[in-house]
Amino acid sequence: MLGINLVRNIRYFSTSYGLRLDMSWRSLKKLPLNPMDRGILTDGADYIFLDGRPTPFGMKQKRKLLLQREYAKKIVELSESLDIAKEQYAKKVGKTEEELKYVLERKLKPKGNKNI
Repeated sequence: MLGINLVRNIRYFSTSYGLRLDMSWRSLKKLPLNPMDRGILTDGADYIFLDGRPTPFGMKQKRKLLLQREYAKKIVELSESLDIAKEQYAKKVGKTEEELKYVLERKLKPKGNKNI
């Protein structure tokens, strides 16, 4: 009885699961780790029109396109605000330097007959 249970358990023993976790060969061939992530079959259209009309986007393609557009808008908006902040900081630093220069010029004037 023990031998039958042992054979039954060994029957389902597999070593291929560990090989599925090792994706170094995919990275060596410069492939994505997930084969369903991108490729000819996933990126292309499901069908084409013979008269040359463009095929409509699929639901996931359209959602992905809209999401990428939102990301692009957000990146542009944040980079513009970053540029404005850099300009304001430069003005602030320049203003403090000018104030310091002005104070030093007022304080460090030569006095007496040396000026004549």
